[in-house]
Amino acid sequence: MQAISPSTPTLMPSLSRQVFWQRHVNQWRDSGLSKKAYARQHSLAYQQMVYWCSKDEKKVEEKKQAPNNFVAVSVTSATVSSGLSIRLPNGITIEGIDQHSIPLVGSLVKQL
Repeated sequence: MQAISPSTPTLMPSLSRQVFWQRHVNQWRDSGLSKKAYARQHSLAYQQMVYWCSKDEKKVEEKKQAPNNFVAVSVTSATVSSGLSIRLPNGITIEGIDQHSIPLVGSLVKQL
């Protein structure tokens, strides 16, 4: 069985290879080196370095272009109809009575 080393990433399973190269792409970005210099310094195949960097750049570009599925909304102040109001003999006022709340108001008045 052959040992897997950083210089032989093609022997790794697909996911491990992706993780391996993603780490190197991230480290290359932080290093400030050219791709060629970074690949040489870490004993990596330069063409593989170019491939994985371009693959990562495409992924970043796709994220920029992906729609965010949000819709712009402008909020205006709502106009509320005051509706009817009832003032009961004990001083309680029921306001905002409309066609939808008439049954509720009827029940409230019966309880009082």
